[in-house]
Amino acid sequence: MKTKHSILLAAASTLTFSTVAQAQDAPVETAETTTDAEAQMEFLKAQVEALQAQVNTLSSKLTKAEPSWKGAPQWVDKDSGWSFKPKGFVQFDAGYVSTPGPNLAGTVGGLNYNNLGWNMRARRLVFGAEGTLPGGFGYKAEFNFAQSTVDYEDIILTWQGASSPLQVTVGNFYPLSSLETMTSSRLGSFMERAGITEAFNYNRRLGVALAYIDPADVLSLTAGVWGQEINDNTNFNRTAWQASVRGVYSPTWGDTRLHIGANFQHRVNARDTQNVRYRLRPFSQTTDQRFIDTNTIAADGDDILGAELAAIHGPIHFVTEAQKVWVRGYAPGKVFGPNNSAGGGSFYTDDPSFWGGYAEIGFYLTGETRAYKGAKWDRVKVLKPVGKGGFGAVQVNARLDYTNLNDATGDGGALGAPNFVNGGRQTGYQLSVIWNPIDYVRVLAQYSRAHVNAGPRAATVDPTGSADILDRKFNVDQVGVRAQVEF
Repeated sequence: MKTKHSILLAAASTLTFSTVAQAQDAPVETAETTTDAEAQMEFLKAQVEALQAQVNTLSSKLTKAEPSWKGAPQWVDKDSGWSFKPKGFVQFDAGYVSTPGPNLAGTVGGLNYNNLGWNMRARRLVFGAEGTLPGGFGYKAEFNFAQSTVDYEDIILTWQGASSPLQVTVGNFYPLSSLETMTSSRLGSFMERAGITEAFNYNRRLGVALAYIDPADVLSLTAGVWGQEINDNTNFNRTAWQASVRGVYSPTWGDTRLHIGANFQHRVNARDTQNVRYRLRPFSQTTDQRFIDTNTIAADGDDILGAELAAIHGPIHFVTEAQKVWVRGYAPGKVFGPNNSAGGGSFYTDDPSFWGGYAEIGFYLTGETRAYKGAKWDRVKVLKPVGKGGFGAVQVNARLDYTNLNDATGDGGALGAPNFVNGGRQTGYQLSVIWNPIDYVRVLAQYSRAHVNAGPRAATVDPTGSADILDRKFNVDQVGVRAQVEF
């Protein structure tokens, strides 16, 4: 663009110089020559003005055509309202999950020992785009190609009027479940989200939500209704749905940013498979083994209430969340309509309930502050990136995670249906170190110990133990690393 400007200005200068030189070699002016010189000057002035107009037009067009850079090229036309930016991220995981109990091979008592130990996987390979449209519309489409399949991340259309705090979102996105769930997996403190996210079956669904977003980023309130997941395209019995609401108050108190929130979900199962199941991995998806598991429970659905509390003070952050699940179960003898059933779910004499939560503290050794925006965690800004004389950002985190999937539903002594749900209890002790050499690259290492009490695997891990099944305990250790780049 600078080269084109220089050519135009050079042409104008040459024309000006030539005219002035001709004027200097001219004979003594007369009234007639004076008139001719004035005419030439007016002509030259008009030429220069026309050239300047062309330069301004060319500059405006080139500015719109040239992308800016924000982790990836971004094209923006503010006059029309159009913008476009390709985006994506990749996560490569490697890790080890220890084998509890005897060193066996194969599947024993429902526990696949061959699925433990060392493993590697591409956790996410996400590619897509986002941008804006005229009239206050926005869009985002992301697709996950990990494991040689195509899955769907956020695929949404939004609308927000000019200067309006109200925003409408339609598409495939997370229901309003918790701070941990609403934050992108690119920005978490550990390789996987908290236990309650997996155990209580949070996933993106097709839906619509209306949000009030405070322009000062202090208050937000969102409510919505969702159907089922988008990726089940062959099943037309899509009668499951849920309604959710989430509110967050995030004021600044002195030098501390606070986050105080609450969320509620009402979920209804599909009519042909009326059951629920809650279970949890040992804080890693390099294995699919779950050491606590309720198995399927005959139920219409469930209700979940959650509380959120977080604070950011300089390089330190603290966050804790807790959730309680009430199952709307079916008692023995429940009669279903034609073509409907519990899908093999067990019947209990009363409605079971479960709960879980976590508490976390983190600290940036290099002075950064954990970023926060729009009622969720955001990307950290590295103060001294690699390549510019710095080492990058280093953060250490510690978390205590707890999930309880046991509940008594009757007075009988049997540790199973219909009087007791023996899903087990898992307590996690976790440590992580995160290195961001630059804003868009991350390397994460973590250690986790899952301390398991009871559950369906206790008899497998300790088959000859003298203790009651609810008193049998075992530990599972996990170490893992992740390399991530985003754009």
